[in-house]
Amino acid sequence: MFTIQPMNGLTCGLEPALPLALRGTARARDTGVDVAERSRDHGPDVQRALLCAACRHQVTSDRERMEMLDRHEHTCANPHGIAFRIGCFRQAPGCMGIGPLDSAFSWFPGYSWQIALCQRCRAHLGWIFRAGADCFHGLILDRLVADPP
Repeated sequence: MFTIQPMNGLTCGLEPALPLALRGTARARDTGVDVAERSRDHGPDVQRALLCAACRHQVTSDRERMEMLDRHEHTCANPHGIAFRIGCFRQAPGCMGIGPLDSAFSWFPGYSWQIALCQRCRAHLGWIFRAGADCFHGLILDRLVADPP
């Protein structure tokens, strides 16, 4: 049994172990670029592509940013104590979901989650959250880089 400690008012989520073939091979490189900061630095007229930090595949864009629980950005931890800084996005066509939907330890009440990988290199980029017909992506911000406008 896990002991769950909420962070920033959110419940913790569970990141199941990835298959060996997916672990460690496509980790995001440290680029020194803060996607959230760079997105805010440009006005609303500049829409930038957000890319997988590992392979530079386009994942989503600034225009897909959205708020859940009154914020775009959240810091959450899974039951193993691993913390993630995620941003919420309406769509992320460069991601693919793997595994079954799971409602245990969801960071967003009423939503089930599924692991989201980069479609090109299969790096773990975050999670897809679903509640009925409603869906959004919670993407790990340090695993994305902003494409210059």
